[in-house]
Amino acid sequence: MARQGQHAVALGCGLVFVLLATTSIAYAQQQSPTLQLVQQNNSGISGTATFTQMGGGLRVDLNVTGAGAGPEPAHIHPGTCAQLDPTPQFTLTSVTNGSSTTDVQTTLAALTSSPHAIHLHKSVDEFSVYVACADINPASLPNSGEADSNIGLLSAAVGASLVGLGLLLRRHVQRRASRAAS
Repeated sequence: MARQGQHAVALGCGLVFVLLATTSIAYAQQQSPTLQLVQQNNSGISGTATFTQMGGGLRVDLNVTGAGAGPEPAHIHPGTCAQLDPTPQFTLTSVTNGSSTTDVQTTLAALTSSPHAIHLHKSVDEFSVYVACADINPASLPNSGEADSNIGLLSAAVGASLVGLGLLLRRHVQRRASRAAS
């Protein structure tokens, strides 16, 4: 009877670890990395760009300070802040009153596969004046979710081991019961 309790505990613990692992991995995949927009040309404008993977694309949320009412045009350009391709790849909603949100048809993986940058212009009238920028590359993105994902994988391994142990104990108990009945 004690062994039946042991296999039930092992099975239960294993299932809990598998559930925790699944939840942890899903949470890690939903993380929204944030980049720091750095001022350019002594503009006094800085802020953040947050990326959230959506079903069909990528949501880009810009939040800036020091910009005034706006609008300040914003784009994702090929290249880097130091060497920007002047032709934007994606036009973002202009920043008005310090923020904008745009859904673009791309992924963060696609943007980081080659150099890209988020760029903010002073105004429609002063389009050539750059006021803030952030490079989009794997090195500039925080490793959000990486630790959670590793914990999730470890939890999954422990959970699978406990489920296996529970099944082995159950099989052992059933064999003993079968021998005792014969």
